Amino acid sequence: MKILEGQSNLVSNHEVYEHILEQQKKNRSKNRRVPPNQFALTKDLLTYLRTEPGPLANQDKTHQYSTETLYELFKKLREANLQSDLSKGEMLMIINLRPTNIAVLSTVVEDMLERFTEDEQQKIIDIIAETLGFDEPTEAAEGEENDEDAAPSIENS
Repeated sequence: MKILEGQSNLVSNHEVYEHILEQQKKNRSKNRRVPPNQFALTKDLLTYLRTEPGPLANQDKTHQYSTETLYELFKKLREANLQSDLSKGEMLMIINLRPTNIAVLSTVVEDMLERFTEDEQQKIIDIIAETLGFDEPTEAAEGEENDEDAAPSIENS
């Protein structure tokens, strides 16, 4: 077997997720059995994609990710004149990770501090949160912020 075109297209986690679900439906409708290794791989892949804190963790309930939503994200970034400054790989990582703050966004966007001002960085985060949504903080995370048993901080007076 020869590989004709290696890595000719990039796909997001959402596209993989949708493809796997579509294949499962097709196999069930035709009462088709899949090989055990394919079944295990599919099950493990869906488990991984549905694991917190991944953006697809609540996809079955919220349906936040869709083709229309992704087009809307691209459109809003283009209207803000930000999409042209982001590479395909960076856009793919934004879709896959759905960064909710500047620290996470900086791990996705190369040389972010040199390429974008603080206002542009915050605008990207705002557009992502508006379009793709964001996870509510968990009770454990809220408890960490308001932990009364924590040692008081030392401030210089």
